[in-house]
Amino acid sequence: AIEPLFSKRLPALATAMTVGSLGITPFAALSQVAAGVAGGALVLAVPGSRKGAVENVQQILDVLPHAVDTAAATGGTRHLHKEGGHVACGCARPGDLAGDGSAQGLSNELGAGVARRARASPYPMVAEAAALERVLACVDALPVRRVGLAELAPGHVLAEDVAAQENVPGYRASVMDGYAMIAADGPGVFAVQAAMTAGMGSAPELQPGTVVRVATGAPVPPGADAVVMVEDTELVSEAGSGEEREVRIRAATIVAGQNIRPIGHDLRAGAIVARAGARITAVGGEIGTLAISGNRDFAVYAMPRIAVMSTGDEVVDVLGARVPAALAYGAIRDSNRPALLAALRALGCEVEDLGVVRDEPDVLAQTIRGALRSCDGVVSTGGVSMGERDWIKPVVEQRLGGEIQFGRVLMKPSKPTTFATVPLHGHTRFVFALPGNPVSALVAFHMFVAPAIRKLAGHLASPGADAQTLRPQVSALFDEAEPVVLDRVRPEYVRALLVWDHARSRWTVRLTDRGQQSSRMASMQSANALVALPVGTEQRRQIARGDTVTAIVIGTPQF
Repeated sequence: AIEPLFSKRLPALATAMTVGSLGITPFAALSQVAAGVAGGALVLAVPGSRKGAVENVQQILDVLPHAVDTAAATGGTRHLHKEGGHVACGCARPGDLAGDGSAQGLSNELGAGVARRARASPYPMVAEAAALERVLACVDALPVRRVGLAELAPGHVLAEDVAAQENVPGYRASVMDGYAMIAADGPGVFAVQAAMTAGMGSAPELQPGTVVRVATGAPVPPGADAVVMVEDTELVSEAGSGEEREVRIRAATIVAGQNIRPIGHDLRAGAIVARAGARITAVGGEIGTLAISGNRDFAVYAMPRIAVMSTGDEVVDVLGARVPAALAYGAIRDSNRPALLAALRALGCEVEDLGVVRDEPDVLAQTIRGALRSCDGVVSTGGVSMGERDWIKPVVEQRLGGEIQFGRVLMKPSKPTTFATVPLHGHTRFVFALPGNPVSALVAFHMFVAPAIRKLAGHLASPGADAQTLRPQVSALFDEAEPVVLDRVRPEYVRALLVWDHARSRWTVRLTDRGQQSSRMASMQSANALVALPVGTEQRRQIARGDTVTAIVIGTPQF
């Protein structure tokens, strides 16, 4: 009720209170908190109970002084973010000291040395739903472009209605291989006047008492009003060269219009054959219909172009020209990049493979900056946690002038998932920095990157589209023999197989692998769903067979 009074909402502050309180009691999920600015003052709406109010405010005590200063500031807040040429807080925006290598945001200062790195992540832990909401708020559908039929591909979304330019068929067409005749002539023996096959031009007008042999799809000659299929005829006599002279029509019933497709039967000129928002699928029906509509090109939302890179001096490129048969001690083969490239292509993206990039700030900055000049975004893996050579966050903030929208997510796996926006030549590009553990990278991809890709590609333009369109989910029965113990801190997303149970008329899920460690890529094999497991409580410590769970669909379900 208080939010309409705000001149500016502060949803991240409200999220910080809720997430922090969830670590104290699961009942914090039931509280309604809000934060915003009204009349130059910071306003917090917290639970009515003393205990709830204190617990919520305690979660943001460290940032409250700066939040109050920011709320009261007039004429901008940049003066609050700098002291002696260095950013004084963690909420600096791109442009304050963007791209000059100085400290900016919350990341460790480049060049400061490992001894001065933060010992605990300075990035607030963001709830998964809030993280997705932030991602989708930062991306919009790409511009519309016109493409020819040969360029249409699964994943494209039409940006405008498509009308048929001509009738289909443009002539009366035979539905069967048979004989065109006058229905009123009835059964009997008839002379074969001519033959028509598909693709032939006009035919002479049919004379009463004769028939014209026609092939499927051939024009029906003028004067004929019915086609009798070959199976209902027999040969009476032959002409020279093996041609038919006379045939007997044996069909007991012949009615006008039988086995004839009239002009415009399939498509009528001017009729809408596909609506704006229609998605092109791999089934082929959309492209097939557009192919016969008589249109030469079509307006579609551009497909995203995404660059993909893995980071880490220990990572061995398995897509390069030289793939070692044996690994050096401490080396690992790169599974993240091949998996992400395949997942992006499956969504219809154009991809740019940046390879494996060394853990060097200058190299990382140069690679990402170069990719953002030609791509809508970059997806990287590794370098986002607390290691001394985890450079992605400081590179994005200090070398690229980017803004970290979130640097940690309250989820298991994929907690270090990072999303940033980077200004470039008047446009905003994005960077998804995913964790280095293979499963963590793929889970984060399906939870955040895939929905962003679908929004960029125009999927929200479809009639009735909503959040489910961008990240589908269904209710399912947990069908695992052994129960799964719930994590007491973070909601968990386990890899599973989603199957339709015909006997129960319900979706069911079972784990792809009992080993659900974030390093175990085998748990992603055959997975077509992520089961969202809630945080455990004293009242609910596990999920058992027969329990209802939410399954996020990441692949084709089994039937």
